[in-house]
Formats: sequence, C-alpha cells, structure tokens
Amino acid sequence: MYLTLEQIRTLLEVLKNNFPGGGVLIAEQNSKLMQRNEKHHDTVKSTKAHFMSGTDSGQEIADLTDGIRLVEEHSFNEEMKKHSIRGKLFAILFYKLNDRWATFEWGK
Repeated sequence: MYLTLEQIRTLLEVLKNNFPGGGVLIAEQNSKLMQRNEKHHDTVKSTKAHFMSGTDSGQEIADLTDGIRLVEEHSFNEEMKKHSIRGKLFAILFYKLNDRWATFEWGK
C-alpha cells in the first residue's frame, strides 16, 4: 500500500533472487477504493503518508512476478467482527474494503 505496484514487483524479484531456495512473505494490502479515499483512513489522515497502490485481491500481487504464489488471504474484518456490532456490520457490508493480509510463497 505504501509502495507502487512497480516497487512491489521489484521487491518480489529481489526476494526471489536473494532467497532462491524459497521463502514466505506476509504482506498487508488495502483496497483500490481505500487508496482513492486515503484521507479517511486512520493511519494516514493525520500524516503526510500516501497509499501508492491498492488491490482487490492478493492474486494481483502474485501476478506481478513469475514464481510467486498466493497461499492465503484474510481481511482484518475477520477479527473485527468478533469484538463489536460495528465490526460485524463492517465485515458483512465492506468485507474487501478493510486492510487484508496475504501470504505468498516462492521456490518451494
């Protein structure tokens, strides 16, 4: 989210080249909609940070570089819905809007 897709592609290539035996990357992502509405996100609204990319699926990240596989992806809503009515509503209505984490592998 704080890197462009091209910077993410470069990072994935560096990881693959420097860890040719394989590896695992767990990365946070945000949606394209959140990227366009960053001024409302609590992590950047009071800073000068900017969301440089967004994805609708972790597969978009895996597709940037040959040999990178998306293993799993989860929305933070999965945890939020356990703790409040607001979290449950947000999880139902805006599942993909919240940040997500995805696990990627290569070389195995």
